[in-house]
Amino acid sequence: MLVMLIVGCLALTSGSVANADDAYVLPKGRTSVAVENRFFFPIEDRFGPNGKAEPLASAFDNRALDSSVFSSLSPLNALVGGRASIGDATVHFKYSYDILSLTAAYGITDRLTVGVDVPYYWVHNDVQAEVNSGPGSSANVGLRTGPGLGPCAIPAPVLPLACPNTRRFTTQDVQQLLGPGLSGIPGFGFKPVKDFTADGLGDITLGAKYQYLRTEDWRLAVGGGVRFPTGRPDDPDNLADIFWSTGAYALLARFHNDFVLSNLWQPTPTPPGFPISRTGDVILDFTFRYDWVLPDDVTIRTGPENSLPTSRARVTRDIGDKFEFEVSGRYIIWSPLVISALYRYGFKLEDRVSGPPGFPQNFAEKDTDSTEQLYIIELAYSTVPAYMQGRFPIPMNAWVSYRDRFAGSGPANLGSPSQVLKSRYISVGLQVVF
Repeated sequence: MLVMLIVGCLALTSGSVANADDAYVLPKGRTSVAVENRFFFPIEDRFGPNGKAEPLASAFDNRALDSSVFSSLSPLNALVGGRASIGDATVHFKYSYDILSLTAAYGITDRLTVGVDVPYYWVHNDVQAEVNSGPGSSANVGLRTGPGLGPCAIPAPVLPLACPNTRRFTTQDVQQLLGPGLSGIPGFGFKPVKDFTADGLGDITLGAKYQYLRTEDWRLAVGGGVRFPTGRPDDPDNLADIFWSTGAYALLARFHNDFVLSNLWQPTPTPPGFPISRTGDVILDFTFRYDWVLPDDVTIRTGPENSLPTSRARVTRDIGDKFEFEVSGRYIIWSPLVISALYRYGFKLEDRVSGPPGFPQNFAEKDTDSTEQLYIIELAYSTVPAYMQGRFPIPMNAWVSYRDRFAGSGPANLGSPSQVLKSRYISVGLQVVF
């Protein structure tokens, strides 16, 4: 029973730590509970369609708010001899994440384990949003404050700055223009672009894993599950919000392949079913993941690249399925101490959007076939050896890890669930088996 306990404890540790998966399962009747907190470094960049990192708000940062952004300014292009502009925008987003994950699992049989993962999110977006319409900026039109004279005697709320009774746009004016609108100018229905803070449950996952092969050198298992959209989806009317759920259900498939590499040189190979905890043991794992995301109905906004997403509609969206390939290795430095490293490559197919007649779904689908690459390094410590010797009352594991998503590609649309953030975090976790 102690041997089976160790197998389960080490198994679920290697499966829950660092988001890795392996072929181990819990012994029959055993329960594992683990908690992990991921402390993210501030996130200021995402990976664009060309694979280069770019600021989160790059579509609106350091650019003129001209007729290419606000189509309502187009009639003034001829009057100013070019593009009509209300000024230059400076927009900067900085995301902060803290994710607490609670995982519980139970061994139905010595081959079958079921489990649930419940994450909780705390997020914040530190927003800087200003408009410079002063001298030296691109501003060449302003708000009308009185009657126009001569060539400026046109029935328009916005006139060239050269016209009398015209004042420059302020940052608050632009916030009004984005939201309810200004006198004589309809707005776009966006909420104020300002700091955003939220917290709540993430997407809950229920799953099962079945180990169908256990030999001296190999442990093979297959897993499946369902991810429920219990997290916060995107608010299409908030350009500065942070969301952490696609809003769609997903069916999950996992294939785990463990190989005891150290059996190639160890004088005594590790027998099947024995806890892999001997000093000097090396275990390799290859995991393949497939997420089949089901279609759902959702309200979204979209528009041409680097322009306001002014087209808004209720659509049917089928988020592209995701594939992940993961290779990891664990080395037992000392019976209770394990170091591991992991590399993961993932890619996602293009989203498919079906909207009402006239809705430009091609903009919502653009560049949504995303990719990502990341690595994780981890150090774990187990009290199981001390528990077996009667020197510690509880069998448990603790770990600390570092993850870096160092490459990827994805859409530039802030509201797209296929966006790929350039993120790093440090996580700490604790697991108890009883």
